[in-house]
Amino acid sequence: MINATGEWGERSIRAIIVGTPPMLLMQNVTGASRPGETSANSKWKFFQDDNGVSGHSFMGAIPFLAAAKVTDRPLLKVLFYAGSTLAPLSRLNDNRHYPSQAFLGWYMAWVATNAVDATQHADSNWRMFPLSWGGNTGIGFEYNW
Repeated sequence: MINATGEWGERSIRAIIVGTPPMLLMQNVTGASRPGETSANSKWKFFQDDNGVSGHSFMGAIPFLAAAKVTDRPLLKVLFYAGSTLAPLSRLNDNRHYPSQAFLGWYMAWVATNAVDATQHADSNWRMFPLSWGGNTGIGFEYNW
């Protein structure tokens, strides 16, 4: 239990260190505003505002996503992945971010934890990632041989 907790903490910190700079950059690059903050709403006005990515969603998702990567127990994985959506959902519930902003925060946490996990499992030849095309979303799988 101690080893798993230590690894979870280390991975969480590493994901925060790896993911925070690009998340902060994307907050500014997208330039979107919060609900009711300006007339621009969630429209991207590059470098006009700094709320295009929910930092709360990002920071709130990382501990759960890191825990899901550490455990081998399927039920715990499901619970941790579900828990990773609580911070983004709270931002929507409180009307502090638009869905796209909350999702981007969660997604950037997903990417950061996957990057950290990839250093732990360099010999893995498959990966799973979210897709978005033509107004549709889904999950993609990649296998390299």
